[in-house]
Amino acid sequence: MMEQTRGARFFWMEGIFFVAFCSLFAYVTSIMLEYGYTEVQCGLVSMLQYIVMMAAGPLYGQLIDRGLSPKKLFLILTALGMLLTPLLPLALEHGFVFTMIAFGVISFLDFCGPNVLDTWISMTIRRDPALDYGRIRSAGSIFYAGTALVSGYLMVPLGVKSLFILHFIFLGLSMILGARMEAPEDLPEPPCTSAFSEASDKVSAREGLALLFSSRPYVIFLISGTLYYFSTRAINTFMPVVLAHIGGDVSSYGLSVFLYCVGECIMMRVASRMIQRGCRLESLFTIALITLSVRLALLGFLHNMTLVMLTQVFLSVAFGSFIRFSVEYAAGLFPPQYSGRAILVSIAVTQGVGSILGNLLGGYLIKGIGVPGYLYLCTGILVLALVIFLLGNGSGQKAASPETP
Repeated sequence: MMEQTRGARFFWMEGIFFVAFCSLFAYVTSIMLEYGYTEVQCGLVSMLQYIVMMAAGPLYGQLIDRGLSPKKLFLILTALGMLLTPLLPLALEHGFVFTMIAFGVISFLDFCGPNVLDTWISMTIRRDPALDYGRIRSAGSIFYAGTALVSGYLMVPLGVKSLFILHFIFLGLSMILGARMEAPEDLPEPPCTSAFSEASDKVSAREGLALLFSSRPYVIFLISGTLYYFSTRAINTFMPVVLAHIGGDVSSYGLSVFLYCVGECIMMRVASRMIQRGCRLESLFTIALITLSVRLALLGFLHNMTLVMLTQVFLSVAFGSFIRFSVEYAAGLFPPQYSGRAILVSIAVTQGVGSILGNLLGGYLIKGIGVPGYLYLCTGILVLALVIFLLGNGSGQKAASPETP
């Protein structure tokens, strides 16, 4: 009963936080355009967010592995994010420099919240195996989908400032829920964990990173994951451009986001059942790369919006499979005391580098080779990621975790 209550609390905290996350960070471009900024300036701010995340990820991972509770870090980031939120409209009104500074700072805070929350959940599951990551994380997808759909309608009568209010309120609600949750260290410790705790404290940040990058499967995952995130820029940042090329409009984009997020939620639950029945995590990444390749290839030549919306099933399978795979795979390659570092470094590298390159080069590629050419290029990159992942891991079996110093 206690495990079910804990799972339900995590589910609601995850969902409420993603309402806050979506209400601001999904609409950064729309907000900036409303304040009169250019598309180039929007792109620079978007790129800055991922640069900051790349810097913050390893730092937060090091702090967690050295004893800072992910619960406490999550509460600190959300609290500071709440304090900064009312200042964002003022920064936007005072010019691009102030806007860059404000979004740069908040990117160190609750923009990194999902990654810290993933680490918190993963570390809790290590001590309470009855919890299921897919079920908990599915709340983020379904609440994000609902928020994306509702926020678009709220912006018309209430203006973009309503998004700051939503962000502030739901950050506060997620803090309240988070404060009532147990930290991982408050739960009974598995017998194998204590043997590593003293050694972990003696490992410096440099030695910790060296240990992570000495794992061949981990490095292969970083390379393939970076290529994956580069290609998903076609789905995220440039999807409105792709849909406009096909013949859609803003309403088509909102519907597409809602459909794939709902499907993503369902897929994560399906993936959890697959894992319980013996499916390897590596198989989920393979499924993600194949289905996303099919999705992008179809977008390259489809010109019927109904068919485009039907192909959202491929996107849902891809995104749901990858989310279910990535955190658990990165953490599982190393002993428990390195899991925080392994998760946050992997997110910083794959999502950070991949998203920065995707945002930086995507616009130029679309302009140079056109929307279909860009989609086919991204399809080829996903196939390359699949080849690297399969060949890099040889027979598909994970290498043994590096020896703990």
